[in-house]
Amino acid sequence: MKKGKGKIKLLFAAVVVCGGLLADSNLRLVTTEYTLRCPALPAAFDGFRIVQLSDVHGAVYGKNNEALLRRVREASPDLIAVTGDLADKYTDFADVDTLLAGLTAIAPVYYVSGNHEWSSRLIAPLQTLFGLYGVRYLRNESVTLERGGERVILAGVEDPNGRADQPSPDAVAAECPEGFRILLAHRNYWVSAYPELPVDLILCGHAHGGVVRLPGLGGIIDHHGSLFPRYTDGVYRSGRYDMVVSRGLGNIGGVPRFLNNPELVVLTLGR
Repeated sequence: MKKGKGKIKLLFAAVVVCGGLLADSNLRLVTTEYTLRCPALPAAFDGFRIVQLSDVHGAVYGKNNEALLRRVREASPDLIAVTGDLADKYTDFADVDTLLAGLTAIAPVYYVSGNHEWSSRLIAPLQTLFGLYGVRYLRNESVTLERGGERVILAGVEDPNGRADQPSPDAVAAECPEGFRILLAHRNYWVSAYPELPVDLILCGHAHGGVVRLPGLGGIIDHHGSLFPRYTDGVYRSGRYDMVVSRGLGNIGGVPRFLNNPELVVLTLGR
């Protein structure tokens, strides 16, 4: 009898611990900071700070997203990059409205599309909000950022889930002016797909950190059902560029994270 009670207590404790970890994994926002050494970076951009938000999926942190916005403000960004899946079919657009209003009050915001905006047919309503708040939507194009008389090129590629004739990232990058090139591109596999892409830095997401993460193993499944996916979070280096993969901020259709907290990425570029 005592053995049975001991097993029940042990099971109850395990359920409580797993429940606590599950809640923490989905509700506690973390900030990950990277300092990237980029020899080709113009001197005037030394110390340039970028906040990256990816795979928001309409997630809200605190009333009116104030917990998330506070972290963005504390990072003192020069630029905010939103790398796709800002919204999906489950999203309350009032929350997106509030988030964009808050972000654009902090720093210039640049956006590229993700697969869910296209599959949920949200591009048009999002563009209305972008026009309202001054978000720059990069649709297979580039802009020039200027600072101290020097410049950096910021490009954005549409997600392949969009039109069938979307150009490849290398075609977009080839059209960019010469200079230090940053590419915003939602998908997370550019290192393997385009190892010699003519850019210096890529910011992306899409993998949700592998959804479930285990110590020593990293992400063990992606939202396509693939086991032990590659390129789930962190900085990956190719012969030409660095690729930063965000674990993202939201979930898809109620699928929870485990040991994989929602992540705000803060990058400091240096020479």
